[in-house]
Amino acid sequence: MMKTTTYCEDAYFNIVPVLKTVIIMKMVEKGISLRDATKHVNLSVTAYERHRKNDVDKIEKIYRDEEIKDMIDSLAIRLMNNERIDPISFCILCSKSRRLFNLPLCI
Repeated sequence: MMKTTTYCEDAYFNIVPVLKTVIIMKMVEKGISLRDATKHVNLSVTAYERHRKNDVDKIEKIYRDEEIKDMIDSLAIRLMNNERIDPISFCILCSKSRRLFNLPLCI
């Protein structure tokens, strides 16, 4: 039996946790507490620490990509300022990140 998954399902497991981890890292770097940063992106401190430890290669790939790094920085600032985040902005970030991990582009 062939298993079918959508691009978003693949991203949910392979990309979104790493993106959230990098966003948290950026927020902490800017002075927000780890607990507050994890609340902003709806990721537990435990999950953050696990991804930070286990996804080092993925985190480094994201940090080496200037466009994605700039998008994450902008998103982190908006989250810290409690600004409304248009969901499509995270979709675009996720879609651009897919190429780093050799996943098909969705947008």
